[in-house]
Amino acid sequence: MKHYGLHSVLQQARARGVEFDLERSVRVESSGVFPLRLLVSFELEAFHQAFSPDVFLPCTWMNMPVDSLDRLKTFFAKAWRIHFGWEQGVRGWIGKMYIELYPRQIVSHDPTTSVRFEPGQLLFLGYKWPLDGQGSGVVSKYKILAHLPAKESLDRWKQSLETISHGSEPDAVSRLVERLSKSDLPNSPLLLLEVSDEGSLRVSHDINLYDLEQSVESIQDELGELTSKWSPSPVQQAWSAYLRSIAHERLGHLASGIDRKGSIFWTLYYGAIRVITRED
Repeated sequence: MKHYGLHSVLQQARARGVEFDLERSVRVESSGVFPLRLLVSFELEAFHQAFSPDVFLPCTWMNMPVDSLDRLKTFFAKAWRIHFGWEQGVRGWIGKMYIELYPRQIVSHDPTTSVRFEPGQLLFLGYKWPLDGQGSGVVSKYKILAHLPAKESLDRWKQSLETISHGSEPDAVSRLVERLSKSDLPNSPLLLLEVSDEGSLRVSHDINLYDLEQSVESIQDELGELTSKWSPSPVQQAWSAYLRSIAHERLGHLASGIDRKGSIFWTLYYGAIRVITRED
């Protein structure tokens, strides 16, 4: 298997003693379960330390289309974190690069709301392209839909899935949200994002559940039920089997929506870790 720049990014970061984050994810859709997905994230200072003087070298390693790179450069100065992704899907290997913008907080004298982010603002600008270089790129926009106390954010997420003609069994989604709501909810708000692709019907809603400090096992049964209405039996079995294999991993994000062809998908992000390296 080609590494499409992944090994080069990791090796250079380690060689320069740079800290970075790793996060895995798995996507399920009617055509199958896709667990070969990895996100590598850098804070801006660490990113420059790792790749200066040519900070766009990873884009070359990953065969990023020139037009996508040119567009990315116009927004790069606004970034405070940089993320690279590699994922295998039904159409082969896809590369991703995300620019994370610094979020604006709500202006308020109320301490319960002043720590929240303003809804409607762009938080991530994502670029996606075929890693084999055969094909054009896609631009994705991640906007803040809500940043609310945990119970409110979970309810809002459930409602948001209904607004995009979501195809999952409503009772299964309700049971999932109910199970999450029964955990020890944090005082900090949970972030809910709306994700859309330019020139496409694709839309999804992503909720960050890391602050719940739960394992995948805590909602394993509820996650397993989500595919029962729209996926064939072999996919359901593969999904349940994979969830069992990561049961003790830390629960991260949950995203769901419709893809560019109007088909439903779910993506589970999990097990984020900080990798600490030292220069030799």
